Amino acid sequence: MSYKKSLRGVFQYAKGSDREAEVNNASPHRLIQILMESLTGYLAAGKGALERKDTPAATQALTRAQAIIIELRTCIDFEKGGEAMTTLDSVYDFMGRHLSEARAGNDAKAVQEVIAAFRPIKEAWDALGQE
Repeated sequence: MSYKKSLRGVFQYAKGSDREAEVNNASPHRLIQILMESLTGYLAAGKGALERKDTPAATQALTRAQAIIIELRTCIDFEKGGEAMTTLDSVYDFMGRHLSEARAGNDAKAVQEVIAAFRPIKEAWDALGQE
């Protein structure tokens, strides 16, 4: 299976968008960046919707965020990354569970905690692309 096919979530969220061409021509590193950028956007949208008490919009954004987290977890290469990848998987697990709790409790603060947990992961991944 090709790496791009394994990132079905990228295609799902990019289909029909301006990013579709970018996704089709992206390196594996860039594909993960696209997922992370999308996750950042959905987390912010979900948090904002919760703050506005717009439950349908929050549910939609946070459901998409959870789907991306699942997709990111499927991309973890435990063989190459060792213990660091186990830690990353644990953080993604925390994020997914915490978003479920945030949705159930309409808790924008919980979404902010997920954003805070994810920020260093995204920053590290972005820095890898600059090397």
